[in-house]
Amino acid sequence: MIIRPDPRTMDVQGTIRASMETLMKKSLFILAAAATVTLALSACSGGATSEPSGDGAASANEPEGLVNAGTLTACIDPEYAPLEYYADSTGGDIIGFDADGIRALADHWGIDYKFEVTSFDGLMPGLQSGKCDVIFGGLYMSEDRLKIADAAPIMNAGPAVLATPETAKTISTPEDLCGLRVVSQAASANAASVVALSEKCVADGKDPIETAEYPKVSETVLAVLNGKADALVETNVAAAYMVTQNEGKLAEAPGVFAPDTTFGAFTKLDNPFTAALATAIEELRADGTLAKIAADYNLDESILEVK
Repeated sequence: MIIRPDPRTMDVQGTIRASMETLMKKSLFILAAAATVTLALSACSGGATSEPSGDGAASANEPEGLVNAGTLTACIDPEYAPLEYYADSTGGDIIGFDADGIRALADHWGIDYKFEVTSFDGLMPGLQSGKCDVIFGGLYMSEDRLKIADAAPIMNAGPAVLATPETAKTISTPEDLCGLRVVSQAASANAASVVALSEKCVADGKDPIETAEYPKVSETVLAVLNGKADALVETNVAAAYMVTQNEGKLAEAPGVFAPDTTFGAFTKLDNPFTAALATAIEELRADGTLAKIAADYNLDESILEVK
């Protein structure tokens, strides 16, 4: 199934939730238990590539429209556990739900795969410039993105608010963020949503949100832990992992935003590869492959139930 922009008009809260998506992505942050130091994955420099998984031999099942014949090339920023991240935190094998999903697609077609490693803000430009065939997961299917790329749905997602355990107890609605210092990843849907929410705060006669953006999600975590920010906004899939890695230091404020968006696999508009990708994803969903991968990374299988 190829998803196109939804023309329906949304209310203000729906707009805020949907905008929580526009350009988001991913970051791995593992904090040492005895210190508030994050092992930021600096190895993700723009333009780096991993080695192909094989010799690029032709396959009878190979889909049409690949950038490199015999190889599925995926743009990826491996700093977003549990979806894509380096196995040893700074380099080596790229693992996670998305990374293994890319491998599963290549196996499905009997071809090789290659990761085109880039920064988050280089993912869509990489796809548009022909560096890769697909951006698999970790990106919301926003209306803005669907104007410039096609996408097939992978999993349900939504924004979440993280703060210290004490502060998290005081946040239960989006309006509770008014007047607080809130951080998010630069060029992400979350950053755009926080700005939109701040404007709503002002329109409602409340204090604006003091916003700040950081290149990496790991840096937003440190901002909260070091007292430079009151809260951060991140995707629920990543937020759950962040809490487990910072037990007792971070907590999710429950129920602030409902999970009402979808992560998708993006391809170039009108590429003949697009239909083949959408079909393959549905086949991997139907045969249980995606569910098994989700279980490998402690993700609830129900998030794969997308329409």
